[in-house]
Amino acid sequence: MFLLFSRLSAIRYIMPDNRIVRFKAIVGLLLPIFLTSSMACSILPWKKSHSSYTREELARLSDKDIYVIDGEKYVKVPLEKDEKGDVKFTYVRVDRYLAGEVEPLSLEAERVKREEAKELKGVERKTDKEKEEVVAVQETEEKGTPPATTRRLNHPYLKRKIAILPFEDRTTFTFEKFGEVIADRLAKKMETEVFTSLVMDREMVRLNLEKLGLTPADLKDPAKTKLLNKALGVQGVIVGAVYGPFVTTATPVEDEKVSMAIVRINAKFIDPAEGRIVRDFVATNPLAGSEEFGVLSEEKAKYRAIDLAIDNIIAQVVDEINGMDWLTRIALVEGDTVYLNAGYQTGLKKGDLLEVYPAGDLKGVNPIGRIQVSRLFGIDASVAQVIQGRVQVDAVVKPLPQS
Repeated sequence: MFLLFSRLSAIRYIMPDNRIVRFKAIVGLLLPIFLTSSMACSILPWKKSHSSYTREELARLSDKDIYVIDGEKYVKVPLEKDEKGDVKFTYVRVDRYLAGEVEPLSLEAERVKREEAKELKGVERKTDKEKEEVVAVQETEEKGTPPATTRRLNHPYLKRKIAILPFEDRTTFTFEKFGEVIADRLAKKMETEVFTSLVMDREMVRLNLEKLGLTPADLKDPAKTKLLNKALGVQGVIVGAVYGPFVTTATPVEDEKVSMAIVRINAKFIDPAEGRIVRDFVATNPLAGSEEFGVLSEEKAKYRAIDLAIDNIIAQVVDEINGMDWLTRIALVEGDTVYLNAGYQTGLKKGDLLEVYPAGDLKGVNPIGRIQVSRLFGIDASVAQVIQGRVQVDAVVKPLPQS
């Protein structure tokens, strides 16, 4: 039988008596065929190939080692740990892996456990004074540390709501669409890396747009994004278009296939409170950084290119998000009780004092009242009591000025 692995450098034949014989003659005969196919690949370097997997399945396989054994594709997964604590791997058919029939061991979880154990031993050896310092650092980390920024952060632990809309696919010669994939991956990465942002659930945004008689495409007009700020308290909108990813593949003689990809994303960061474009930019990836090898190298290169471009997007918007003054809106007024479209997820707490300004006073110059949060409810909403002045629906709400 034939075994084709990612790193295989020679063709071998296994005889019935398990002797391995190299066939240099066969390699010599196949050499012209490989050279011909390699030249064909170079004629059309930017090509799209049909895949039997869905986008979600390709995303799950993008960082896995894939092997072909007797014509069947297998994925290498960590299965368990032996008596010595070493991780044991196994090979599972790709269709079984995608169906969830095998639960792989989480190497990331194991790494975290080892690091936590090392940190615990290190803390035990510290003096009492050093222990106090470690506890203080841990308490700060639990609150969340805002990302590095060149601007002064006002109220960094109150999250700014950001709506990320599906990117428009501008690549017309392929059936593959990556606009939603890019939006999903960007949202997940911002949630973990930009601690001053709260990425809005896209379905919630879509439903609110429907109520307002709008579609995501309408939000290309910055003026129309003001409705999102009034309805949901959104402080930033990311929209754009994607070109690619475009893939180039080569198969050197007696070597595995290698692929690289490049993608271009034209993006806009909009401030919906003011209805203006804050930043208009292009994000792409270094071609060499997307290099992938072996089976499914084309698909892996695409997702690698996308992730690198997403890093570029985050680098360009993080400063804008951090530099925003936090604000929300009053959604409903019932006597001295008001309802805010911000709550637990945003970072508000029971007892917080907030200043109220007229609906158009985004800079917070002329306060008209003061409220105090009395209860958090729902996914991200709260109830507050008026303790000073008179307030109204759509009024701007901000934290008390910092001394």
